[in-house]
Amino acid sequence: MRAMGKELRGTLVLAVPIILGQLGQMLMPLIDSAMIGRLGVVPLASVAFGNMVVWIPMIVGFGLCVAVHVLAASAHGAGRSGEAGEVLRHGLGLAAIYGLLCGVGMQFGVNALDHLPHIEPAVIAGAKPYMLWMGWSILPMLLFTVVKNYAESLNRPWLPMAVLGGCLVLNVFFNCLFIYGYLGAPQLGVAGAALSTLLARALGFVVLLALVFRTPALRPSWPMGIVAGWSGALAWRMLALGVPSGVQILFEVGLFNFTTLLAAMISTITLDAHQITLNICSIAYMVPLGLSMATGIRVSRALGGGRTAEARRIGWSSFAGALGFMALYALLVLLTRSWLPEIFLRPDAPDAPAVLTLATTLLAWAASFAIFDGMQITLLGALRGMHDVHVPTAILFAGYWAVSAPLAWYFGLVRGWGGPGVWMGLLAGLIVVAGLLIARFAVRSRKAA
Repeated sequence: MRAMGKELRGTLVLAVPIILGQLGQMLMPLIDSAMIGRLGVVPLASVAFGNMVVWIPMIVGFGLCVAVHVLAASAHGAGRSGEAGEVLRHGLGLAAIYGLLCGVGMQFGVNALDHLPHIEPAVIAGAKPYMLWMGWSILPMLLFTVVKNYAESLNRPWLPMAVLGGCLVLNVFFNCLFIYGYLGAPQLGVAGAALSTLLARALGFVVLLALVFRTPALRPSWPMGIVAGWSGALAWRMLALGVPSGVQILFEVGLFNFTTLLAAMISTITLDAHQITLNICSIAYMVPLGLSMATGIRVSRALGGGRTAEARRIGWSSFAGALGFMALYALLVLLTRSWLPEIFLRPDAPDAPAVLTLATTLLAWAASFAIFDGMQITLLGALRGMHDVHVPTAILFAGYWAVSAPLAWYFGLVRGWGGPGVWMGLLAGLIVVAGLLIARFAVRSRKAA
């Protein structure tokens, strides 16, 4: 137990700034939602719907960034600093190519929203300009994440966290300008929130990259420049890890987007309550997500140095830490769910009482959901640190799309249980995923030790 506690403390030292950084990233859309919510129910629904679509291509790109975490940490653990710098260079190149494709694709694909059934036209009309700006913001977001993951893998997590804090302040400032039209700026409403996010993310990437090159412990050595002398073998290794990792995230976030679509098909009130519940859940989710990233880094670093028993202890100690935290979070949500939704919607807005009442009910389901969510994301990070990505990907598909999605549709729409039925389906699939990942890590870590 003493050894497990020591490993958990070591992981938390790395995880805390990563968690704070993840909170900073997630607070941007949450702040957008809260500030747009001042404009009413329909604008809030437009932002919720727009984020549902934009996050699909964005999270696939995050998989490429995960490969930077794993491979840079492994190289660092083995004492190959030059290889870690090459991982950063190739990661930036892959992220740039993918981010540009996302921006162009969103530009040409946004009009397809007009053909979706059962969605209020006013919600679609507000979502389209929001999505255009957010589509282009994927590029600086992924570039920033590549540099952030590189710094974290080399044990310098506080630097990107500080830059993210500055981006958060900038996002609020730009929102005041472009959502509400302060200081003579154009009042763009929903579109202004997306423009603000794009500007904050772009400035954050430029600042972080400059700081990395000014930090001796992080400065990469690129003798041939940033674009010359690419290694096809390294790029393939990154894709071999990154693509399945991106698919894993896609399965999970895609499931939430699917349930958001189900909520929109039920009613605008259900959509708003569902989005408020997801916003509250996403804040706490950053803790096990950050712990998962730190776990993956430390497991990969330990295996790179040949310390297999240490890698096993790191994984199980992180699992226990995530379980304990999410249990406390679930209790806190149950005690405060009667007033938490009011953060995202004015009580005197049209239809607000119905939205807030339903959100209070959904948060009761979300509290149970959070416990199993913390388990699965932490073990995914540990398995990713072992370069084990294919079987976990199959587990996620089975739990989310063979269990959660059909049950959410059946309970929510067919049986007519609405939002609570959707969350019942979510919880059922996540229980399956958590159980299978526990078994998978037990087998793999035993073999590694």
